[in-house]
Amino acid sequence: MNDSSRATAPRTPTTPLSGKVALVTGASRGIGAEIARTLARGGAAVVVNYRDDADQEDAATVVHDIERTGGMASAVLADVRDPEAIAQLFDRTAATFGGLDIAVLNAGGDAVVKSVIDTSEADFDRVMALNARGQFVALQLAARNVRDGGRIVFISSSTACQPYPGTASYSGAKTATEVYVRVLAREIAARRITANVVSPGMTATQTMMSQTTEARRATVIAATPKGRIAMPVDIADVVHFVATDAARGVTGQILHVNGGLL
Repeated sequence: MNDSSRATAPRTPTTPLSGKVALVTGASRGIGAEIARTLARGGAAVVVNYRDDADQEDAATVVHDIERTGGMASAVLADVRDPEAIAQLFDRTAATFGGLDIAVLNAGGDAVVKSVIDTSEADFDRVMALNARGQFVALQLAARNVRDGGRIVFISSSTACQPYPGTASYSGAKTATEVYVRVLAREIAARRITANVVSPGMTATQTMMSQTTEARRATVIAATPKGRIAMPVDIADVVHFVATDAARGVTGQILHVNGGLL
């Protein structure tokens, strides 16, 4: 590129999501909270979803962080396991900010760490209720409510492609939802809506730090080419990219954010 073309090339706007409305499920803390803050810094008005009353204060803190820096946000209670509650969440989003452009389906958890032999039907059903059935309903509602040209992003897990012992039910649920997203991407492509998966590896959230040993984290770090585990902002920045017009040609993809761990 010569000097003249470099001088006239359009610059990337500092707020590429200005005028957009984003909904982030499971956004009261951890990766979801960082995604909400990052999308707000990009200019989007953000609905911060939280699961129950125990998360209300954390969700309010995320909203305060966004508003303190000049952004717009609203916290809305809804449990992804409840189809009626999720439908109301999408309705509240439209009523609060006038529509929806970006749906980030981050809510997840309820992992059961048991061998296939030891996993009960109740264990299996509990994991699937949130991480498969609940996500399918959320994807349906996102596809119905996101405006043409919008974005749908599902936050998965590296366990979907790395079959660690004891993770069959949780990994299976995440894998199922990755397939849902890839199919949906083809079904809604004519509306210029993209649907993608962002799949984090081990990430330094409060929950992860409390549920893993130092030895386990050291093992992952040693196996990771980047030599560290991810920070929530690493995942949030990829979600932000996928949400912008720069990623208009990216759909039906699984974007791994794991420092090169294969």
